[in-house]
Amino acid sequence: MAGSILGTRVLRTEDPDLLTGAVRYLADLDLGDLGLGNALHAVFVRSEAAHALIEGIDLAGALAAPGVVGVFTAADLGLPGFHGMAKVDDVFARPPLAVDRVRFVGEAVAVVVAHSALAARDAADQVVVHLQALEAAVLPEDALAAGAPALFDERPDNVALSTTEAVDRRAPVDAVFGDADVVVRARLVNQRMAVAPIEPHAAAAVVQADGRVLVYGATQMPHLLRQLLATGLGVEASRVRVVTPPVGGGFGGKAGLYPEQLVVAALAMRLGAPVVWVATRSEDMLCLAHSRAQVQYAELGCRRDGTFTGLRVRLVGDGGAYPGLGAFLPAGTRRMSNGTYRLGALQFDIVVAATNTTPTGAYRGAGRPAVPRHVPSVSKQRERRQMRRCARPFDTLFRNLPAAAARALSHGGACNKHCHRPRSPRAPHCASDA
Repeated sequence: MAGSILGTRVLRTEDPDLLTGAVRYLADLDLGDLGLGNALHAVFVRSEAAHALIEGIDLAGALAAPGVVGVFTAADLGLPGFHGMAKVDDVFARPPLAVDRVRFVGEAVAVVVAHSALAARDAADQVVVHLQALEAAVLPEDALAAGAPALFDERPDNVALSTTEAVDRRAPVDAVFGDADVVVRARLVNQRMAVAPIEPHAAAAVVQADGRVLVYGATQMPHLLRQLLATGLGVEASRVRVVTPPVGGGFGGKAGLYPEQLVVAALAMRLGAPVVWVATRSEDMLCLAHSRAQVQYAELGCRRDGTFTGLRVRLVGDGGAYPGLGAFLPAGTRRMSNGTYRLGALQFDIVVAATNTTPTGAYRGAGRPAVPRHVPSVSKQRERRQMRRCARPFDTLFRNLPAAAARALSHGGACNKHCHRPRSPRAPHCASDA
């Protein structure tokens, strides 16, 4: 069909520049051509403790270091807390630079500005942060346990958000498992992941002649970044301009506003000079949003004929030290939790904890990649042997597909009267044929 993308070769316009090395990411740009000549370089001093009170910050050594223009803490910049891409509660507003307390390893405590990146990094090593260590809650289940250390005094239970969705509030267990012969249970862990794009995070800013703040950002969402920067800087959005050079991978991790972007823009305004920050690979691993980080307790009701009665999931999510977008992603898991299978009933409960870890956000699928494991993983558990009539887990899964999908897959019919699995040249017979 003319004009349709289906069956049409689509030329990738970005490939020639990528293959020839012509692409220039933010750190590669000629700062002089961008009006950022003689730019100052920012390096952040980060917490080495997961949870601690800040008793003092000694800046003397850094201020005396060669090439240093200034060293700044939260008290110096006076920037308000922000909520990144999504707000959970006022309690979890994230300070661009830590105030009084650090809540995860890698949280920015101070920033050094110097005439070169090397000078700024050497000076950052001279900053001494005096910390009083506190007990940390690293795993979400531990953070929710009685007596766990509280990240925020206003939330002593560390619960960022919780929801319950019972199919029958009078008797939810009966609604899901009422006529089940077997209830199969499993604890499924979707491990925490770092985004790790090829291009590390970066930002640059300068105040233009007309007074507008020009920010170059390695971001997936320039329009949202502009709005969030304006809010954080306390200016009208029309006073902020965001330019996005080619971005070397984002996958969700370079969405919304990060502390470093806000601090770089504020420094450019304060110092009246261009300021550039480029993260190291280690900084990205520590500070760019992590994702997934779910523990799911799944229960599947099964009849002896292999059909499912219903699914109940209790999901424990990890919002990290400042719950934001990542706290909402389990909702995506819930929306798709039945997968492609026929379920008579579904109950899905969610609780997301604040933990002393890197805040979580989106990453490739944003909550949905955890879904395909629910039914297949639980159905393969040992308890399933009590009602198994076919040799392979696929047989039970196939039996629970919607009728139309089952017919589409059954090209040559099933193995025999006991099995709904379609015939296959590699596996022509079910074990029950033997």
